[in-house]
Order: sequence, then C-alpha cells, then structure tokens
Amino acid sequence: MAFKLLYTTTSLPQGDFNVDPNLVAEAGLIGNVSGTLTPIVYIANSGMTSPAILGIIDENKTTAFAASVVNETVVSGQTALSHANLVTTSFNSGTSDFVLVSAANGTVSGNVAGAGVSYSYYIPGKAGDDTTLASGKCTIWLSQGEYATDLYEISTDVAVSSYTIGAPLYVSSIAGQEGRLTTTNGGGTHVATVTKAPTAGNPFLHFYWVAN
Repeated sequence: MAFKLLYTTTSLPQGDFNVDPNLVAEAGLIGNVSGTLTPIVYIANSGMTSPAILGIIDENKTTAFAASVVNETVVSGQTALSHANLVTTSFNSGTSDFVLVSAANGTVSGNVAGAGVSYSYYIPGKAGDDTTLASGKCTIWLSQGEYATDLYEISTDVAVSSYTIGAPLYVSSIAGQEGRLTTTNGGGTHVATVTKAPTAGNPFLHFYWVAN
C-alpha cells in the first residue's frame, strides 16, 4: 500500500490525464496512457510494448489496500500465516510441499522444511480510497528515476528471491496482481531495473524506472 519517490529527473509527476472509470489501482502500480483524442490512464498489462506510454500511478482508486510479506518464518505444524485475506495468486513458499489452503483465512498445510513464505494480503480495517474522485484525473510518473513500492508480483512462479539487483522488471497481468512489477517477461516492455531487493525486514522493492 506504499509508494515512495527516491529521486527523479524531473521535479513533478504528470497529472493532466483522465482516469479510466473502471481503473482499480494503488499508488506504485503501472499505468498505461492511451486514447484517440483524450489521454486516459488504464492499468497496464504484460503485453504492453513501445510506443505505449507507461508510467507509475501516484493515485489510489481502490476499495482495499494491500501489503506484502517477505520470507515469513513458518514452523512445523503451523496451520495459519500471520495474516489472512491473501491476494489469492500471491502465495510463494519456496517448496511445492507447503501450500496455501485458504486465501481468505490465511491457512496453510504441508511440509515446511526450507519454507520462507512470501505473499500479499489485504489490510484489514483500512478502507479504500479514491483520490481521483473530485478531479477525474490521474497523476502518473513518466520520468526516469528511482522509486520504491511494496506492491510487486509474488506468485507460485515468481519468488521474492528473483528480485535481485540489476534484474529487469516487466508488468504483471496475473489475476489480482495486474499492473504490478514482476521479473517475468510476458512479452512486453522492460520498464524498470531492480536497485534494491526486498527483504523480510524491509519488504520494499527499489527500482529504476527506464520506460519511455
């Protein structure tokens, strides 16, 4: 649920873009600016290639906020994670022997040997927000620079360990994680590069934005 600007080649984001009324996004997700006459911000997907105008959304238009957990320690016999209400597609235990039973309840089962569990979850008791409501506009960062977010793809196919310094980043289209950065190349544009890997103590992914 958090997005940070570390530095950029320009001082301000661009804010004169209409927002797609169906957009569901949090700050830090990747948006696509397109439109025949009027530029509109949509959530980006893995198939976006140049000359698509891609940028980092700096608005919230969502009913619930998410956060990420990196390498949560689990022990033998443990049946529940520290958080419930997981993003269904976001579970990665590092072993096929330890699986998610219920995303809603955060329950797990299996052999935990070697498992450091990573996932995203919806924050309980924190209502969503729509910062585009009054203006109908979406602010987006287009300029190159270094940013940080705790929203990126974690899935059975994408482990947190893949976010190593220098790794190229793309846009995810996996269900429930659309617009998040990922190390999986879905055939789209290389949009960013990892500058600092997320850890259990600091789940933020730092990246240098290279798109456009």
